[in-house]
Amino acid sequence: MKRLTLLLAFLLLFSNFLFALSDKELATSINLAGKQRMLVQKITKEALLIHANLDKKDNLNNLKQSSQIVDQTLKGLINGDKSLNLVPLNEKAIQKQLKIVDGLWQPFYKEIKSILSGKAKESSYEFLEKNNMNLLKEMNKAVGLYTVGDSSSKLKLANDINLAGKQRMLTQRMGKDLLAISNNFDKQKHIGDFKKVRKLFTQTLKGLLHGEPKLNLVGTKLPKIVKQLNVVDKSWKDIQPLLDNALKGKDEEKAISGLDNILVEMNKAVTLYTQSVNKEKQRFQLNSIVNNFMNKNKILKKLVNLSGRQRMLVQRMTKLSLLIGSNINQKSNTKKLVKYSKLYDKTLNAFKNGDKDLGLAPTKNEDIKKQIEIVEKEWNPFYKNIQTVIKDKDKDKKELSYLVSKNELLLKKSDDLVKAYEKSNKSENFLEKARLHIVNVAGRQRMLTQKMTKEKLLVVQGKKEYRDKLKATIKLFDDSLTALINGDVKKDIIKPTNKQIKGQLTKVANIWSKLKPLYEKEKPTTKELAIIIKQNPILLFEMNKMVNLSETQREY
Repeated sequence: MKRLTLLLAFLLLFSNFLFALSDKELATSINLAGKQRMLVQKITKEALLIHANLDKKDNLNNLKQSSQIVDQTLKGLINGDKSLNLVPLNEKAIQKQLKIVDGLWQPFYKEIKSILSGKAKESSYEFLEKNNMNLLKEMNKAVGLYTVGDSSSKLKLANDINLAGKQRMLTQRMGKDLLAISNNFDKQKHIGDFKKVRKLFTQTLKGLLHGEPKLNLVGTKLPKIVKQLNVVDKSWKDIQPLLDNALKGKDEEKAISGLDNILVEMNKAVTLYTQSVNKEKQRFQLNSIVNNFMNKNKILKKLVNLSGRQRMLVQRMTKLSLLIGSNINQKSNTKKLVKYSKLYDKTLNAFKNGDKDLGLAPTKNEDIKKQIEIVEKEWNPFYKNIQTVIKDKDKDKKELSYLVSKNELLLKKSDDLVKAYEKSNKSENFLEKARLHIVNVAGRQRMLTQKMTKEKLLVVQGKKEYRDKLKATIKLFDDSLTALINGDVKKDIIKPTNKQIKGQLTKVANIWSKLKPLYEKEKPTTKELAIIIKQNPILLFEMNKMVNLSETQREY
């Protein structure tokens, strides 16, 4: 068990995607994007067969089907297509490249339609012959982006699927070259291209079976794929004499037919790749363990975040009640008090019974259940007194006095609930424990922003007993912010490396540097007190962003 835990910790530390082999949608996109390359060559070959008056009726039908598939698939890659199981990837580089492909495809498709209508001139065939390689090149760039971009790093076999798919295109490219040679379309260029493609097909096929570092191929040991690739390998070896003859002007039709058969067998192999991405048992099982491990920690971080927010709400409600009692923005602050008291009540109930809106399931942990009941015991009368303040019936300030005297106790019980959630983490992974603790500490900062303002208001009102409390709160906020920015081994706080988190902490620090002197000032002016009241929600807002980042970002 310890070994497994260490392995999981290692995986979480050094790779979030190593075993993410279950991304079927991505595999489908790579497959169909790769298939476009083959179809571009197939279309050009079919057009040349029509031009040579070979099986014209069949090839007109083939050309129509092939071109329609390209058009539908290209639209699906850009916008998505349920019938093709295509989900668009919203990555700028991929979308930009697909738009370039579409810009080349539209005039290409226009000439195909001319051929299909029987109105094509010689220039239509020349256009396809001259422009098919440029279209192929740009489509190949698009496929490459799927296999080297951030999204495709989720798929260890992405490059193998890409190059297996590319083999389909190479069969059609060789067939196109043979037809171009026999039709005297730039003969020497196509002979050179044929030889280059023939060599590449052999090299790639070998790499798919055994691995090839130069092509970044990892190879495969999956029995079904190996078996199908061996079928392709046998057909490829058998067709070599026909290809030699075709270059000499003999057996062209037999060679092209043989290449089409290899296309069929190669396509079967690609289909097996996309189907088997999720079927490598050992990796799939470990992937499930890792995902389960990460999901549990994700949920726990969310619970620590939300229970930590409860602490802040206790102080915020007390602060708002004091502002209302002091006739400061009474109408606006009453609305806020209604909102935040309902939020506290809803969240507390969600911890116990679950809540779809908050994405929480009912707790099964007995220690946490007991702590929730303790919090409820303090919360129910607290909430009742808040209702009186909201209804403006607290004429003798009796309810306000209750809130001021009891908020610290409710705060403590709420804090105990946060600790109970943090304690429920059974992981031995130091990184996950540290991350959970950071969510707690960062979440506590939100509470401290409200506690400081509450205590400042009480000091201003002449409550001298809150002076030392205010100093302690200011120091705790200041020390904790420094620890979050620079790390603190003694407090189990690791230094952040994530740019977003570092940037957010800098924002908080900038606001705090201006507010801290005002909180520390013994007798602030009315204007300075107004600045505290105005800037405090901004400090809370930016601190809350930091908490959410520490909860949701994979890398800290």
